[in-house]
Parts: sequence; structure tokens; C-alpha cells
Amino acid sequence: MFLVDSADAATWDDLTKHLSNILTRSGAEIIGITRWDERKLAYTIAGRKRGTYILGFFSLTNGSAVAEIEHDCTLSEKVLRSIILKADHFTVADMRMQLGEDIHEDLAQKLVAERGEQAASPAVVARPARTGEAAGPETEPAGPPAERPERRERRERHDRRERSERPAPAPAPEVKASGEPNPPKEP
Repeated sequence: MFLVDSADAATWDDLTKHLSNILTRSGAEIIGITRWDERKLAYTIAGRKRGTYILGFFSLTNGSAVAEIEHDCTLSEKVLRSIILKADHFTVADMRMQLGEDIHEDLAQKLVAERGEQAASPAVVARPARTGEAAGPETEPAGPPAERPERRERRERHDRRERSERPAPAPAPEVKASGEPNPPKEP
């Protein structure tokens, strides 16, 4: 996963070429690269408050190439942060779910054959709607998600306890007709 400046992500073709060069220079076979999400960053990175996450799947035959890729990402002016994880547990179907039409089918089929997985039909897997795209009727939410009963009970107990522990408001001091407060009464 790569974090890039949102302005660089606007020129998608140049950015994918740049990331592809970083990966292929180290001998990686790229399965797919896709724009994941643009978000506000928790803290500023290189003076930027927003960033775009880029998700990439690639295969390496040489494990030491990971250090080369990380080094190239550090030197790159376009890549703000990167993280590389070993994802052998991901099937090609999982990758298709994440990448959608951005997957390289020839490499995906090669990976299916190497791993001995059952090939999933690309037509079966659909890409989720991106921000700003209209979602189809089958993907529109029916309403707010239902709250789990145990969570609702815990919230209600908390609210009751909070109301019972709340101190009673202090009585207003008595005021003389002249406008000066009366001294407090002794019990």
C-alpha cells in the first residue's frame, strides 16, 4: 500500500507508471494497482493534510527485493509513505474483489495455476462503487445498521446510571429585599 499526495493521484496514469517502475525495477510482477481511498491524514506528512491510498498486489521471487522497493519509495517524491506486507493468504478471488477491473488477468491466471486455486469468473466479482459514483439499487443501504441488543442494553444501563449519579442542583441563595444575599441558615 502506498500513500501519495492527492494532487499526484489526480494524474493517475503518471502515478501508476511511477509506481510500476519502482516495483518492476526490483523484479516484481504487478498483479494490479488501484486507487483505494482519499482521506484526511491524522497528522501532516510533508506539509500535506490529505492523501490518497493506493493498493497494489505484486509477486516477488526474491524476498530481498522488498528492501529495494522500500528504499525506492523513500527516495520518491510522489510516495509519502508505504507499507509492504506478505499476503500469501489472499486468493486471486480476494485480489479481484479489491482490484476490480485493474487486475492483470494474465498474471492472475498464472498465479491461480501456480497456487492450484479454483479460478473465479471475473464477471461474478464486482467492484464496490467509488466515492462520488452512483450505487446501483442492489448496493443502496436499506437504512442505518441495526444496533446489537447487548450494545443497546449496555448504553441504556450507562444512561440510567449517569442520571442517578448526577448531583441535585444546589439551591439558589436567598436574597434580601435590599439585594444582598442572606447568610446561610445553620441546621
